[in-house]
Amino acid sequence: MRVCVAVVLGLFAVGSSQPVNDQPILKDVPNEVLFRTQEPFVVECAPEPGSGKFKKYSWLKNGQPFEVSDRPDVVQRHNEGSLVFLRPADSDEGDYRCLAESQYGVASTRDVRVRRTFIDISRYEVQKHKPVEGRTFKLACPAPNAYPKPNIEWKSQQLADTTVSDDIRDPRITIGPDGSLYFANVTEEDVSDRFKYVCVATSSAVDKPVVLAEHFISSMEVDRQPKHNEVVEQYVSPDTTALVGERIYLYCIYGGTPLAHPDWFKENKDVNNEPGARVTRYNRSVGKRLLIKEVLPEDDGNYTCTVDNEVGKKQKHSMKLTVVGSPKFTKTPEKIIHVKEGDDITVPCLVSGIPTPKLSYMYSATPLKNSRVTENRGLLIKKVQKSDSGYYGCNATNEYGSEYYETLLLVA
Repeated sequence: MRVCVAVVLGLFAVGSSQPVNDQPILKDVPNEVLFRTQEPFVVECAPEPGSGKFKKYSWLKNGQPFEVSDRPDVVQRHNEGSLVFLRPADSDEGDYRCLAESQYGVASTRDVRVRRTFIDISRYEVQKHKPVEGRTFKLACPAPNAYPKPNIEWKSQQLADTTVSDDIRDPRITIGPDGSLYFANVTEEDVSDRFKYVCVATSSAVDKPVVLAEHFISSMEVDRQPKHNEVVEQYVSPDTTALVGERIYLYCIYGGTPLAHPDWFKENKDVNNEPGARVTRYNRSVGKRLLIKEVLPEDDGNYTCTVDNEVGKKQKHSMKLTVVGSPKFTKTPEKIIHVKEGDDITVPCLVSGIPTPKLSYMYSATPLKNSRVTENRGLLIKKVQKSDSGYYGCNATNEYGSEYYETLLLVA
């Protein structure tokens, strides 16, 4: 879950929910918080609404103690541990973990990665072009240095009034994943001195879209070569890796006259599908991209697009999609577990991920070392004792991410 930058209202307000018992547990926190330099932001650490109060809060940054008292521009919210950075700088980036003490021990949040969001904008000159009529053409849009990766769009903008702009929806024209605008063939309707093609980026680092490039197609050259009807490759996806749950496109952008409409296959099975399907070629691209709305493990495999404009030579391109997955809980662990002394108890920690996540456990915010504790579909504690009461955290990691959950075990 990603938290975008915002000026936080009520930075010092107390939570509206009042405790209804004396068993304090921490709210879940996101794995990443983004901030803009010199704009206030919050890293949260607070009791779950309805739970008890903690006695004391402290913080770690990159595994080392972070002293709020050393930072006059950082304050802690009343009755909770949340940090308010009033004038953040680049040096505030890092991994933050909150520790909260109660009568049951020390609770802990996951590591929260704090990152500065930015987009570096380069100066550009308006480009004028004179493509060959009927041939393929490309307008470039330089990718900016930015975090996170910005969303790139192209607009057709009126020169007389730049507030008037339209999305480009011509089936001959496709935005590639490299940000370029690909014309399958250039026609008279692409030429004008009254409008320009503008590439813009939207990002959490800025309030308004940022212009990256501007282009005019001022005129066309006559094609003096014999007329060609072949299908021309413009951009095709290489072998690609995608995360489970991600929305992705596979690209097969070919130009030519007449316009080609690619067909898509997975392991030789037709996957064109209907417009509303999870996997479909019907997404305003006349087949030049295959949309997978939510990647599943079974989407892993080899994909092929075949391109035929019924005049030129039929073309084919294949790519491999490798599906990976960051750790996810297949069953949400309990926040509080009550158990009798002497029983065997399992604190569940059931996770999925590709590759299989590595599990580690915390007790009272320190790595767990106990000969009576083993991994068995979670944390198995045999013949539990009252001294085993406390906060148990399960951390699941693989190369694509991590997941953390904490449970308060109460032994009576």
